[in-house]
Amino acid sequence: MMTNYFPKAYSKSKVMLALTSILILSACMFPYSSNVGISKDTHKVSFKQVVVKQNNASPLTQSIQKIPTVARALSAATAAKDRVAITRSQKELTIQGTGSSGIETKTSDSSEGILVVGVTAQKLLNDNGQTDRSIYLSELGAEIATLESQVAFDQALQQILEAYTSQNHTLKIESIITNYVSQFNEREDLVQTAVKAGVLSNSDYLELQSLKNEVLSEQAQSVFQSDSSSSFLKTSLSHNFTKALAELEENFEVKDDIKLSTDGTYQITLLNLNKLQLQTQIKLQEAANSFTTSWHTTASSPKSRGAGSTIFAGITMGLPFKDGGKAKASIVALNKELEVNALDVSSYKEKVSLAQQGLDNFESFNQKQSSLLNERMRISKDRIEELELKLKAGRVDVSVLAKEILTLARAEIAIERLKHDHIKQRLSALAATGQTCQVANLCDAKE
Repeated sequence: MMTNYFPKAYSKSKVMLALTSILILSACMFPYSSNVGISKDTHKVSFKQVVVKQNNASPLTQSIQKIPTVARALSAATAAKDRVAITRSQKELTIQGTGSSGIETKTSDSSEGILVVGVTAQKLLNDNGQTDRSIYLSELGAEIATLESQVAFDQALQQILEAYTSQNHTLKIESIITNYVSQFNEREDLVQTAVKAGVLSNSDYLELQSLKNEVLSEQAQSVFQSDSSSSFLKTSLSHNFTKALAELEENFEVKDDIKLSTDGTYQITLLNLNKLQLQTQIKLQEAANSFTTSWHTTASSPKSRGAGSTIFAGITMGLPFKDGGKAKASIVALNKELEVNALDVSSYKEKVSLAQQGLDNFESFNQKQSSLLNERMRISKDRIEELELKLKAGRVDVSVLAKEILTLARAEIAIERLKHDHIKQRLSALAATGQTCQVANLCDAKE
């Protein structure tokens, strides 16, 4: 007997659902409004983007994007962008349907089966800008995550460039030592002959051997550093190693005149975005206990025969009276964080200023030291030419010539090391502003 009642209840619910549809459409006519608008232009901060699209990216860029730290930062940026849509949905119309069926007993003698169907629609009308600010915070979070992925990219590039320049440097050192040790070895037989003839003391010969071993020790160290750098590059550049290295060799260039600036750098942009986040969070807390309104529509079918459908359509209002001081305490804490943010900006600018001073000081030192080392190498070459002539004339022993060859080797090694130190100083200075991408022609790439 119970089954006889379900079709009737269900037919009434159809009529009720049609009414609900009309009410839902009326709710759509009440758009969300806010007493406090947020300009979308207030948080747009321009900065150079390093992370380029996966498609059509260069081999070097593709390799860096696959480094775990960079890949994670890129994924985090994508996730942050996707979360913006979730926050924006708070302003949209929501519709929820419910249904239940069973038996309702009114007396001990009779009972009837029922099917109850309900639909609820709700849309936010006004919350004093809280939802707008939540969306704004979500958008800021997406921008910050994107910027952090670019920072990770630049840091990974910095490590690759350090390994690349170190490998080139050590290979040159190894080549220099091989050349001069070969010249020394050509005279070593003459030295040994002079020792046997008593023209040269064994002590002088041992001194030459000691000087040679010192140079060979430097060569061994260079080989080790070269192998270490090569292993790092092969691991970092992975399957694109050959193409990425070729791209790096073609584009790598460190300009002589570097002027550091905090304008538009990754770090200063991050700090500015963090400041905007804190300011928005303060506004949210200030409006936390404000009056809110929302359009609310509910319709449900009758529970039993003879009863009418239940329909409600109107505005729901809310006004929190007391939150235990949470909003006030949050505002105090957020203002303290703003002070920390201001100190971070000052600290960063000081760091960049010191990096520029350090670079300028090194440039001055490099100019003087380079001049002295080149003069030292010129003198050593002139001495070798003179000693060669004297040796042929029998006016000097071969040990003096051999020793001068090793002296020349050390001078050339010192020049090469100074060049490498110069490159490291400039790379380090660029790293202070997060603009290492300049030396690899990657800063103009756009996402």
